[in-house]
Amino acid sequence: MSSVANISYPAELLDQLPVAVTVLDREGIIKYYNEHAPQVVDRKPEYLGRDIREFHQPASNAKMERIFAAYAQGGREEYCWRLKRGDKEFMVRVRPWLVDGQWAGLVHTVMLLG
Repeated sequence: MSSVANISYPAELLDQLPVAVTVLDREGIIKYYNEHAPQVVDRKPEYLGRDIREFHQPASNAKMERIFAAYAQGGREEYCWRLKRGDKEFMVRVRPWLVDGQWAGLVHTVMLLG
C-alpha cells in the first residue's frame, strides 16, 4: 500500500480530475495547468510563465489582487464563486499553495457545471 508521500508524479493525478487546475506563484505567474484546463478555461502552452492577469478581465483581476493580498498577509481561506459566461456556468475555487507551510502562490480550480 502506498501513501500520498510516495507519489512521484502528482501531475498525473491532477490530470485525472474533471476540473481545470492552474497553479500560480505569488506574483500570479502561471506555473502549471492540468490537461482539462485548455478545454474549460482556454489555457494554452504559451501562457506558462506569464502573468494570469494578462488573460482576465479587470473585475477578475481586482478579485485576484484582493485574494493575493489576503494570502500575502497570512490568510489561508478558500475563495469560491460561480461564474457565468454565455450559456456556461462555472464553479471557481482558489486556495493557497503552501510549500513547507509558507505561502508560495495559489491553486485555482474551475469546474464546468451542468
